[in-house]
Amino acid sequence: MIAVDFETYYSRTHTVSTLGPWAYAHHPKTDIYMVSVVGEGIEFVGDPSDFDFSRLTGRDLVSHNAAFDSVVARAAISKGTIKQTFVPKSWSCSADLAAYCGQPRSLADAVKAVFGHELPKVMRQVMSGKSWQWAQDKGKAGQLLEYALNDSRWCLKLWEKLAPQWPIHERRLSAHTRTLQWRGVNVEADKLRTGITHLAELNAAAADKIPWAGDGAILSLPVLRDYCQTLGIPAPKSLAKDSDEAIAWEDKYGDRFEWIAALRDYRRTNILLQKLQAIDVRRRADGTMPVNLKYWGAHTGRWSGDAGVNMQNLPRSEMFNVNVRPMFMARSGHKFVIVDLSQIEPRVLYWLTGDAPMLDAIRSGVPLYEAHARATMGWTGGKMKDEAPDLYRLAKARVLGLGYGCGPGKFQHVAQALAGVTLDAAQCEDTVRQWRSGNERICKFWLSLTRKLGCGVNSQADHIEFGLPSGRPVRWWQPRLRIDETGTNPGANAFNGKGWTYLWGGKMTENIVQALARDVFADCVMRIEANGIRVLWTVHDEVICEVPEDQADDALDTVTRIMSTPPDWISDLPLAAEGGIENHYAK
Repeated sequence: MIAVDFETYYSRTHTVSTLGPWAYAHHPKTDIYMVSVVGEGIEFVGDPSDFDFSRLTGRDLVSHNAAFDSVVARAAISKGTIKQTFVPKSWSCSADLAAYCGQPRSLADAVKAVFGHELPKVMRQVMSGKSWQWAQDKGKAGQLLEYALNDSRWCLKLWEKLAPQWPIHERRLSAHTRTLQWRGVNVEADKLRTGITHLAELNAAAADKIPWAGDGAILSLPVLRDYCQTLGIPAPKSLAKDSDEAIAWEDKYGDRFEWIAALRDYRRTNILLQKLQAIDVRRRADGTMPVNLKYWGAHTGRWSGDAGVNMQNLPRSEMFNVNVRPMFMARSGHKFVIVDLSQIEPRVLYWLTGDAPMLDAIRSGVPLYEAHARATMGWTGGKMKDEAPDLYRLAKARVLGLGYGCGPGKFQHVAQALAGVTLDAAQCEDTVRQWRSGNERICKFWLSLTRKLGCGVNSQADHIEFGLPSGRPVRWWQPRLRIDETGTNPGANAFNGKGWTYLWGGKMTENIVQALARDVFADCVMRIEANGIRVLWTVHDEVICEVPEDQADDALDTVTRIMSTPPDWISDLPLAAEGGIENHYAK
């Protein structure tokens, strides 16, 4: 294995997070001025044009962000910075490896966690907005060379230490995630530009109605507080769209002050405008945009999206007469085949808890929410969704909302959000009590995990784990006693690779279910690829494929069949999938 790490020009405004890896690497401002290469028989650091990259053909490479370094290498070849083309045997990512092993993603944090070594990163801050020529002129060239070489050395050490824990099929998923970057998705340029122009006009019109727009940052909370103080009204602590306090503040004072509605419109149009601008800046010459997903973005193994253009969290519907999803179009002569797993998490939960009656009912063709109502809610009629739609929605809320220990207070919000069911406090109390009495297997599963957690806390264990049928464990690191502010609600904290999280049996159940659902879905994705169907990106339990138009019907049948067939290692899990053929991305 050979570690490769490129150093490039960046600044506060010229960053990978702003532009995305592809646009950043190919941008004229991005000077690819240094590479460090470390492996058996090789230790080089310096100008990429001075290294013979043909030595890497047929070799296994690793970088601590291979999605970045691999695209930089391609850009360097196109710019002539690298003189030789080269085709490595493989290119692995030690950041993905670290995340899989429950360690922090950043190189410095991973090295500290695994080896207890502090990796100096001062030069990273020093070089912001600085060129290689600047480093030479200021006498910092030697420090920068050593910094770059050190990163590759520790990347290689991290790989050698942790790689034996990384299964081959997970390495393939990591590599496949980076493949999506090369494929990209076609963007309908006219719709995109029209949307940008329209939102910019709305944004400017809203700004004109905000009194302090010319004096400071429009969305600055301190500025807002100062202005509200002059009016004798309170200011919310947050302007987030999901802030209950902000919503209540807007409702209370919006009729009195026109600028409050303008501030809301400015914030919302600004968010959407920035999203469209990020799509625009990421578009390549062929009209496609790379899709950047993060392998193991969540500690359960699920993928996460790019902060700039999060394809896993696009607006579902039209906002301000702008609909983002239809901007992603199939290439000429092609169609999208979009299929998702049906109620995968409840199915997994019933399988984990050995609820044979529910599993048998689902296998027989009874819709899942109806099966739950027949088993625990006394439903004996016909097709429940048609005959008792309100009861069906309540069954859906119960299935989706109560499987992880949700209490009455939270269930009131969950039922409304997941199923559009409005319940008062007493109804929530009764529903939770009745659900738990009818789902003893799930409650016992929570309890078993709570006991496991307690044993880990009492023994000061390094970690506790639950083995999945896919062959990998779900781990919670360093479980430790936690007592809330009142001192009356003991629980536990555990480290999940990203930070500390409050843990209990229901939360552990949710982690396990999501992890197993992810593994089932990942297996489906790789089987779809093995059938010659190109996946463009995934959204939670949904796969978006692109196929020639004349093959769309057959591809839909194939993808639906694959996603309705469980992996060999969980062959008795009843799966179902549904989807369709589209010209553009649609839910």
